[in-house]
Amino acid sequence: MAIQTRLNDHHHQSDSTYSDNIPLETIPDTTKPDSDQFNHSSNMADSALLGEVDSNSDYEIDDLLGDDSVINRYYNGKFDRLKRILSLIWNGPDQPRDDPPAKIEWLSRFEDVPTRFRRSIPHGFKVTGLFLYYIFWFALCYSIIQPYLSYPPILTSDPDVSVISLSCSSQYGFWRGKNANCGLDAEDCQLDPNKDIIFRCPALCDRNSWTYSLLPVGDQRIKYRGYFIGGGDKVTQRLHKDQLTDPYRADSYPCGAGVHSGLISPFYGGCARVSFSSGSQNQFSSTKGHYGVSDSIEFLSFFKSSYFFKSLTGQHDDGHFTHCYDPRLTILFINILLGFPIVYLATGTVIFWTVNIVGFWTITLATDPPIVVDAADPEGFASLISLGLERFLPTCCILYVLWHTSTKRTLTIPNDLEYETSPLSRVFYFYPLFWLGILNNVTFDRLPVDRLTLSDLKEQSGALIAVSSIILVIGTCAVIQAYKIWLSGRFKKYLITYSSFVLGLVLVAQLPGLSLRIHHYILAMLLVPGCATRGRTALLFQGILLGLFLSGVARWGFASIAETITSLKRNDPVGKLLPPDFVSYNITSGEIFWQGITDDLLSPIDRVLYEKYSSISILINDIERFVGNQSESMNLRELFQTSADLSQEITQSLKDGFKDAAGNILIYLRIGRKIPGAQVYSDFSNAAILKWPSGDLDLAVPGLT
Repeated sequence: MAIQTRLNDHHHQSDSTYSDNIPLETIPDTTKPDSDQFNHSSNMADSALLGEVDSNSDYEIDDLLGDDSVINRYYNGKFDRLKRILSLIWNGPDQPRDDPPAKIEWLSRFEDVPTRFRRSIPHGFKVTGLFLYYIFWFALCYSIIQPYLSYPPILTSDPDVSVISLSCSSQYGFWRGKNANCGLDAEDCQLDPNKDIIFRCPALCDRNSWTYSLLPVGDQRIKYRGYFIGGGDKVTQRLHKDQLTDPYRADSYPCGAGVHSGLISPFYGGCARVSFSSGSQNQFSSTKGHYGVSDSIEFLSFFKSSYFFKSLTGQHDDGHFTHCYDPRLTILFINILLGFPIVYLATGTVIFWTVNIVGFWTITLATDPPIVVDAADPEGFASLISLGLERFLPTCCILYVLWHTSTKRTLTIPNDLEYETSPLSRVFYFYPLFWLGILNNVTFDRLPVDRLTLSDLKEQSGALIAVSSIILVIGTCAVIQAYKIWLSGRFKKYLITYSSFVLGLVLVAQLPGLSLRIHHYILAMLLVPGCATRGRTALLFQGILLGLFLSGVARWGFASIAETITSLKRNDPVGKLLPPDFVSYNITSGEIFWQGITDDLLSPIDRVLYEKYSSISILINDIERFVGNQSESMNLRELFQTSADLSQEITQSLKDGFKDAAGNILIYLRIGRKIPGAQVYSDFSNAAILKWPSGDLDLAVPGLT
């Protein structure tokens, strides 16, 4: 009876447990067969075995007895559990939840203000007050931005002084561009050395003066950095009493050079004066930059033209320039500040349309305008407004769809809740992240990621790490939001929706001759619907995505989701028409030889194209110096002697310029093809380096410029 009692009390325990707990005196003598003892022992063994498996399952007993059908029932049970899990994922929880953020208790006094405000003030007064508030808001911003965009800067002591408006990367009035854009001997870029140029730069030129397409400087390939060569604020060669910097190479971006020298603010822009009286220079040393910009580019050879910065008004001029400083940061601060009461007190509908309209026009007119307005042009400001309106109407149509599919659910507070919600959550979560997206050009654009193409990622240091971090963050946010969608019982609907999105992108990616380009405004459009919940995470995600959407369409327009390979290259080498390659230099005769692609390697169509580009163009130190018919050589020494400019520059460089250990100066040679009688060129080769006067030639590395 003792054994039976303990088996009944401990039928889930192991055999060792039973042995430890049964008194020795109660163990029967196993040498004497007894039916009761045998039955008790059998019951104990059965109970122990059933305890190891599952005493509540019938099929385990059958399994012990050798019934094969129990295996099927076992796996059927596993399959049923899997089906229940998948059904739970597909259909969501039995009681879906999508609760707005609860009131922040320690800020409860401020959480109650919007509700009391809406209840205590009549609807008519609220509408009238909102309308007057909008008028004040518009008038304030217009009075600040309109004079800057409509009235050119003037010198108060001499109103006849003209000032041109430049973008951060423009060279209008300076240099026409890379390769042979300035024509033979740079005749199209000749500037009066006795006449200064005064120009106005916008804000944010510390980064916007970067070049995003390849620019050759000697044997260097410049990309993804500021384009300014030489210069610096420490004057080592005094050329003028009002001189503030050493000379920059003439094709340097003026606004970028101004920031590099510390004369133009990256926050407010400004006006600057340059002089081209420095003329040809023997070399341009790298110098340290201001405001955190990179050091200038080094070029250790001669160049035909240069400029240096001078005092803006001169040492003895008491006048000053008006309308020089960019008010974009002032406009940004005003719009953020005046939008705060709307987000705090207004309904979801008013919040959505107010912040999005204000955000769109803040980008268009202030923080990242799509075009540079020349205030001296009477139609400049009107052109900017026209372009903004062109993009504003389709933007509003998309915003209307996004509002009804997702944002309305997030920003609108239901009236039938059992607890008090948090209007402050819209202020703390939605509003700051919205402006973070609006300011994409000063936030995410400063990451080392230009475009999500393999070639671009390889060219930027740190790009792969940045992209990996971005993917990790987006993936984490997607998982969080997918869980919120599942809690609300709508996972099935959104899984089908996003599966169709992915399928559509895959089909677009297969279009022949086109490359899939998911611009950040497209990415925002795709992701906003998935944030249609009421929690704080949805406020965060929708805020930043709406800001990124507006940043894309206001600045760049509705760029295509599929672009040609050529358009993706920007101004990089196209590679459709290969230039010849230098192969040798004859020191005795002065002949330099090159070799092009042979006709037997060309198709009939390509052969016709190459015959059209029948002239040869040779660049010496990045300036076109020779144009001739299709041949295989030219006398370089003769060119050096017959060109007055080249002869003088080489002589001066041999005297005062940079020289290697053998006393040679470096001359950079590039070669390309040209259509006779037209300014149409093929790509150029990389630079070969001629060491002069020894005549040693270092051949160019493979590649195009």
